[in-house]
Amino acid sequence: MIRVHGYLGEITRAMADDVAASQLVVGGKRHLDALDVPADRRQVLGLIGPAIERIQSLDDDARVTVIASGDPLFFGVVRRMRQAGLAPEVVTAPSSLQAAFAAIALPWDDAQLVSSHTGGIESAIRLAKVHPKVGVLTAPRKGLPELVEGLAGLGRFFVLAERIGEPGQRIRVLDEDAARSVIEAEDLTSPYVVIVLAHHPDSPEAIGRSPELVGDANTPAPEDPAPGSDTDPDGSDRSPIIGQIVNTDAAIAHAQAIDKALGVETKKYPGPATAGLVEAWGQCDLIVSHLALGATTRIIAPLLASKKTDPGVVVVDEAGRFAIPLVGGHVGGANELARQVSEALGGTAVVSTATDSLGVPALDQLGWAYEGDVAGVTGAIIAGRPVAVVREHPWPLPPLPVNVSERAESPAARIVVSDRTAEAALDGVPELPSVVLHPRSLVVGMGCNSGTDVDHLEVLLDDVLAEASLAPGSVSALLSHEVKAGELGLVKLAHRLGVEYRTFSAEELAGQDAPNPSATVAREVGTGSVAEASVLAEKAELIVPKHKTGEATCAVGRIPACGHLAVVGLGPGARDLLAPRAVKAIQDATFVAGYAPYVRQIRDLVRPGAEILATKMGTEEERTEAAIEAARRGNNVAFVCGGDPAIYAMASPTLEMGTDGIDVEIVPGITAELAISAILGAPLGHDHATISLSDLHTDWNLILKRVRAAAEGDMVTTFYNPRSRTRTHQLPDALAIMAEHRPPTTPVAMVSHAERRQQEVVMSTLAEFKPEWVGMTAMVVVGSSTTKFVTSGDGRRMMVTPRDYHWMDGAISAHKQKNYSHRDLPRADDASYNGQRKARQEVSDEAGNVIEEYTKG
Repeated sequence: MIRVHGYLGEITRAMADDVAASQLVVGGKRHLDALDVPADRRQVLGLIGPAIERIQSLDDDARVTVIASGDPLFFGVVRRMRQAGLAPEVVTAPSSLQAAFAAIALPWDDAQLVSSHTGGIESAIRLAKVHPKVGVLTAPRKGLPELVEGLAGLGRFFVLAERIGEPGQRIRVLDEDAARSVIEAEDLTSPYVVIVLAHHPDSPEAIGRSPELVGDANTPAPEDPAPGSDTDPDGSDRSPIIGQIVNTDAAIAHAQAIDKALGVETKKYPGPATAGLVEAWGQCDLIVSHLALGATTRIIAPLLASKKTDPGVVVVDEAGRFAIPLVGGHVGGANELARQVSEALGGTAVVSTATDSLGVPALDQLGWAYEGDVAGVTGAIIAGRPVAVVREHPWPLPPLPVNVSERAESPAARIVVSDRTAEAALDGVPELPSVVLHPRSLVVGMGCNSGTDVDHLEVLLDDVLAEASLAPGSVSALLSHEVKAGELGLVKLAHRLGVEYRTFSAEELAGQDAPNPSATVAREVGTGSVAEASVLAEKAELIVPKHKTGEATCAVGRIPACGHLAVVGLGPGARDLLAPRAVKAIQDATFVAGYAPYVRQIRDLVRPGAEILATKMGTEEERTEAAIEAARRGNNVAFVCGGDPAIYAMASPTLEMGTDGIDVEIVPGITAELAISAILGAPLGHDHATISLSDLHTDWNLILKRVRAAAEGDMVTTFYNPRSRTRTHQLPDALAIMAEHRPPTTPVAMVSHAERRQQEVVMSTLAEFKPEWVGMTAMVVVGSSTTKFVTSGDGRRMMVTPRDYHWMDGAISAHKQKNYSHRDLPRADDASYNGQRKARQEVSDEAGNVIEEYTKG
C-alpha cells in the first residue's frame, strides 16, 4: 500500500502511524528529519524518478509512505506516480498558496496560479501584468526579485508568505518599494510563495466578486482545434490556423486579398467583434483583426497568458495601409504575418519588436528550446552591454552583435548553449540574467516489449534524462529496431516529443560495438542491443548507457557538434538573380569568406557581428582553408563565389581539401554561362560544351584536345576565362580549331559584365570576331552549325540554336531533320524497367562502398 500525505508544518497522528508502519518513507530531508525516519527506511525526495524506482522494487504488499509539501495533488508528486503505474491513496493538505490566501483572508476562486518549478518566472510576470490576482509557487532564482523587476512601475502589491504552515511562518504585504527593501536587505526565508495583487488585499477590488467559472473560459473542448500543439510524427508543424475578424465590407475585401496572397482559406469571424475575437483566440494560431488597435487591445487584454501559447495578432486599419503586430511578434509569428499582409494589401508592416528593428537575433526564435530570462538577456543585448556566450560544445550560432561574445569581459548577462538542463548548466556560475539554449543534439535509442504503453516509455525517458541532467528540448530523434517501426507506444512518444522516429535493421544494429548487449535480445530480434546500438548506428556518442525497466530500455547519445559550411553561388551579379537560399545562408553566417569583389557584392546582407574574410585574386587556397577551419570552430560559414559554386568555382577545391567534421552545403547559383545565354537569346538550346581556356592549372594540350572534341561534335561551345593580359594566344587558338569545323558565318558572341550595369554585348561571326574585344570579365559563345541569328518582336537581334523538335519541322534550322516521335519507340514493361533501375542503384551503391573503403585505406 502506498499512501501520500500532504504536509504543511503539521505532523498528524495518521501520518506518524503510517510512517512507523512503513518499510519505506519518501520525502524531503526536513520532512524526514521532523518525523525521525531511520536512514535505512528513508528515501530523500529530490528527483521523483529514483524514488519511484525504489518503490517499484519493493514487494507488492510493502507499505510506503510519501510525505509531500502542501497538497500533493497540486503541482505535486501524485501525477508522476500515477504515470508510472502506481496507485497511491492520498491524504491531502492545503497547498502553500491556498494557505497564503487564507492567511490574508482573501478569496482565491478568481485567482490565476503559476508554478515556477515547472518552468520560468516569465509566465507569472506576464499573467500578473494583466490579471489582478496571481499566486506564484517560487523556485530558486524564480521568486520575489524577478517578480518585482518584471512588474516594476505597475503599482502591484506582493504578499510574501514565508515558511507557510511552519513555526517560523511570516506573512508580509509589500508595495513595490517595500518589496525592493526586503530584497536589498536579503530578508527572505525559503521556502516562500508570493501572491501578486493589483490592489491592496483589504480593498473591495481585491476581494472581488464570485466568478462564474474557475480557469480559462476559452479552453477548447477535446474535439476543438488545439492551436500551436499539434505536430506530425516526424516533428514538422502543421500549417497554422489563421482567423480574421471581419465586420465591415472593407474588412471582408481585405480578408479576401489576404487569403489570395497567403494561398489559404482563413477562418472568418463576422458579427460582434468582441465575441468573434474571443472565439478566434481559442481556435487559431494567428489572428488578423480588422478592428481599431485600441479596441483589439482592450478585447484581448484579459486573454493574454504567455507568449509561448498566445496566438499572434496583427491589426489592419480600415484603409489597409498598415499591418501592426500587436502580440506574438516572434513566437506567435505575427511579425512575419504582418509582412505578408502588408504585401498583399500594398501597405506597410509596422514592426516594433526591438530585435527586428535593430537586427538582433531573437533568442526565442532560433529553432532551439530555451530556458531562462529571455527578456533580461535580450534587453542587455539591445542596450549594448557585454553579454557572455558559453558553448559547451561548438554548436553553431547565428551572427550576434559585437557586444555578445565568448570573450566578453564583465558581462551583464549570459547566453549558455548546452544540452544539459538549465539547472545543471548554470550550477556554480555567478548569478546573471541568463538564457540557456538547448541545441537539437541528443538522440534517444529505445527498445520495448510489444504493446508497451506510451506513458511508461515517457516516464522512463524523463527519468533517464533527469538523472543525467539532460534537457528534453535537445532531443532530436527517437531510434529503435526496424521490427518496432509500427510500435504504437514508440510512435506516440515521438509524436509527443515532436521528433522524427527512425529505425535500423538488425544487421546495422548487430554491427555496433554496444557496451551492454543481451543474449536474450539477440535471440529475439537478431541483435544483442537495441537502445545503445541505435544510438551508435546514428553515429552519435553514447553518453547515457542502457537503462531498463521490465518493459523497455533507453539510452541517450550526443550527435557530435560541428560547424556548417555553405559554399554559396552569387549568380552573375544582379541582386534579383541571387537565390533566396543563398541570401539565407549569408544572413545566417557568422563567418563570411570570399574573393573581395564578391564579398563587396553582398556586404549589405551580412549580419552585424559576423566575421568577414575578403581576399585578393590568387589566394584561393588560403581562403578555402580559412573557411573550412572556421566551420571546424563551430561557425556557420558562407563561402561566397560568383555564378555557381560547382562550375569553375570554389565547391570542388573545398571538397578536395577535406571537410571532415563539418556539414557542407553547396548552394547553387545562376552560372555566368546561363546568364549570358539568356542575354543572347537561346544559344544553348541544344547540346553544348563548356570549356575554360585558363591553363594556369590545366595543361594546354589537354584544353586543346577538349576544344577539338567540341568542334568535331558540332556543339555550341562556351569559353570561360577566354583572355587576360598574360594569356593572349589561347582564344585565337581555340577559334582557329572551331573554324576548321564550322562555316565562317557561324554566330559568335561576347558578353562582358553580364547582368551588371557595365554589361556589354557583341554579336559577330566566326570570320569577323576579333579576340581583342575580349577581356577578363567576358565570356565567348561559339555557335554550332545550326545556330542562327533571329530578330525578336521588339527588334532585338538574338542568337538561337534550334532544339530540333520534330513538330518544328525544320522551320528554324532551315533544313529537314529525320525526327520521330517517342510514341513510336518500343517501351520496357514496368518490371523490366524497375529491375534495370534497381540494378543500376546496386552498382552505384557498390561503387560507393569501394570508394569509401579505398578512402579509409
